[in-house]
Amino acid sequence: MPPTRFHIGQILWADLPRHLPPGHEQIGRRPVVVVGLPGGVQPLPYPVLVVVPLTRTRVRGPLFPVLRAAAGGLPVDSTALVYQLGALDESRIVGQLGTLTTDELAPVRQGLERIFRF
Repeated sequence: MPPTRFHIGQILWADLPRHLPPGHEQIGRRPVVVVGLPGGVQPLPYPVLVVVPLTRTRVRGPLFPVLRAAAGGLPVDSTALVYQLGALDESRIVGQLGTLTTDELAPVRQGLERIFRF
């Protein structure tokens, strides 16, 4: 299996598509944090990443961890919208910022764990 050029905790710039009908998903160019690499589990027909979009809007709660400016190369404090977790085609990646440390990524992981309680 070929190695991926992406890794968990990486902050990327992505062009998020519009959805029809429109809803409350994030759209346009924005940073995302990589939280899953399905292509590392098995070969896929199309290369995708599992990402959490980021926003500058402040929201409180365990599904909205704040990532401080400079973490992973972020230019400003950002809120991870954990509840908007989604698959994103790798062709939508337009740039790279950096990588979160294990400690910086921990609140995002904790939010995901709260969502995926089986």
